[in-house]
Amino acid sequence: MKKSTRCVFITAAFLIMIIFSGCAGKPEPLEAPDFTAVKYDNYLSPEAEELVRTGIQYHDQGDYQSALDYYSQAMEFAPNHPVILYEMGFSYISMGDFGAALESADKGIDEAKTRNDQEVIPSLLDLKGSALDNLGRSEEAIAVYLEALNKYGVYNTFLYYNLAVSYYRIEKREEAVEALTHGLFINPNHASSNYLMGKICMEDGKRTQAFYSLCYFLLLEPNTERALQSYNTILYMLRQEEAIGFRDNGAFTASDMIISVAFTLDEENFRLSDAEKTKAKLYYIMTNLDDMAKSGKINRVEGDKLWWDFYAPFFNRIAVSEYFGTYCRYIAISSDPDAEDWIETGRDEIEGFFIWLNEYLE
Repeated sequence: MKKSTRCVFITAAFLIMIIFSGCAGKPEPLEAPDFTAVKYDNYLSPEAEELVRTGIQYHDQGDYQSALDYYSQAMEFAPNHPVILYEMGFSYISMGDFGAALESADKGIDEAKTRNDQEVIPSLLDLKGSALDNLGRSEEAIAVYLEALNKYGVYNTFLYYNLAVSYYRIEKREEAVEALTHGLFINPNHASSNYLMGKICMEDGKRTQAFYSLCYFLLLEPNTERALQSYNTILYMLRQEEAIGFRDNGAFTASDMIISVAFTLDEENFRLSDAEKTKAKLYYIMTNLDDMAKSGKINRVEGDKLWWDFYAPFFNRIAVSEYFGTYCRYIAISSDPDAEDWIETGRDEIEGFFIWLNEYLE
């Protein structure tokens, strides 16, 4: 199920800052601005504001019906307020009542236009698109997302991601990749965008793009079911050259070949453990792909900047750093039976890695 998102933005300064809690490994946004709080100060009475804030607390705890009860009470103080309708629709989406979510979004959009409240309309359009897509009306959802992006000038990774999901569902794969690329330029820290990009590119035989997307995704989300799938996909690329097959990948064909021959390093490293063999292959790929990016021999197009100007130097910098071993073990947490012990005993090492990484990115 695709959900709409409350309007929270993560700035570049917080890129892949991880808060460790046991073996959870999932990044938490740090002090991001709260869309609804900003709107309340200007438009809602104190009584309505308090009720909506309480509703949000219940929503965040997963008690969506209680959240809706509080939003309904808030409506008595601020009838048909678009922000309250957005929050109601957000809870309906989360509980799987997509028809009610669509009704709330439409009513909120109409109210926002009547009040000339332009700021909230893109979020309501995002909500409407999510409801439509979950109702199997992906073509309509795409039109709604494009309206939010084009008519209202939204610059939002979440909207681009939702747009990509809708394109993907109706087999418009190139359009999905284009939408994801736009979103990742805005915020490469969006885990689901990296995951979906890796998934689509792998399905289409685009090894370089899949490799980079999944390697980055695992920095953001190393210990989930999606992480295990992603890590196994990377291992598959590194050891199953003939099984994967080979396809023309335009300007990335040569870089795909670098990935495809990495498995040959196993022969000279046969005495090493599997983890050390993987580390050697990752180093070989990351450093050689960056050398290729710098060589000037690649026939680049405009849409390739994400790969050659961000991912390539980013991963090369990790590969040649003192933290490369930390990175290799960190992205393998989902398949490492000793991960929990390592996270505890290696806390200083891991935190040092992310401190260094954020300093590089700033």
